Amino acid sequence: MQSATIEASAPGKVVLSGEYAVLAGAPALVAAVDRRVACTLSPRSTGGWHFASTGFEAEQTLARANVFRAPPTTLAGIARRVVPASAAPEHLHVAVDSSSCYLGGRKIGVGSSAATVVSAAAAFAALVRETPKLAALYDLHAEFQGGGSGLDVAAAVAGGVVRFQQRRIAPVRLPPGLHTVFVFAGASSRTQELVGRFNAWREGGEPKPLQRLIGAAQDVADCTTNAESFVDSLGEYALALERMDRNARIGIFGAEHRRALAIAEQCGVVYKPCGAGGGDVGMCATTSAADAVAFASAAEGVGLTVLGMEISLDGLDVRSRE
Repeated sequence: MQSATIEASAPGKVVLSGEYAVLAGAPALVAAVDRRVACTLSPRSTGGWHFASTGFEAEQTLARANVFRAPPTTLAGIARRVVPASAAPEHLHVAVDSSSCYLGGRKIGVGSSAATVVSAAAAFAALVRETPKLAALYDLHAEFQGGGSGLDVAAAVAGGVVRFQQRRIAPVRLPPGLHTVFVFAGASSRTQELVGRFNAWREGGEPKPLQRLIGAAQDVADCTTNAESFVDSLGEYALALERMDRNARIGIFGAEHRRALAIAEQCGVVYKPCGAGGGDVGMCATTSAADAVAFASAAEGVGLTVLGMEISLDGLDVRSRE
């Protein structure tokens, strides 16, 4: 019987640049943030496998045999893909805490599903003294969520800021003098629906608005050594994203993001949604600390939630204790 408790945790993420363009092969910059999902495996003597969670709130108890019949969209399905049936304990308590990725019962859009998959897969792998490979984690998350580029998985594993392109990653340092503010637009995004509209619009090709977005994403990814140049490039990328959204009618810039965008223009800062858009997280970027404070104050004044959230260097962490 398993005697040790295994604890694994992984960070959420924000997309700094490259959302949607990354689906057409362009580079994206993605940052891990200090909102983590933890998975804890604890031994138990009876009762089969008990799954409990805080955040998305789910609870289930399964006999070991049924764990290995579970669909891939469940925690048990992740266990089935990682732990050989012959090595699985008869009884196990599986607890997942993703509460830091929620606000008032709503997902804030920082990649909690990827952080859940990565932390759970790493914990299950540690159960049999293995370490999951990044390629396997990409596939696990694609099955769990129903697709995706994998950039949130990369951030959850690596921590810090990474350049992500076609499942390859490289660490990146953001330039000194860059100031960011993250806000929650007040509504959880329907990522798969928005991405579905994008895919239907482009139909596997590259319409001109998408071509411009790809070029702008490349410019941001190549411009990370100087804060002023980075903010300028990010501003051009945000404009290209908004133009593509208008052309394709995806809904990336929902009402709350447009409200934040208007405030950003008044404060002289760059603003963009971080990820699929519609709702979820948005980001202000500037080289002026005073302008960042002014944006945060004005955003709160119109009902947006400024998130006390920072980019985190810490990626996947796995520990075992008796």
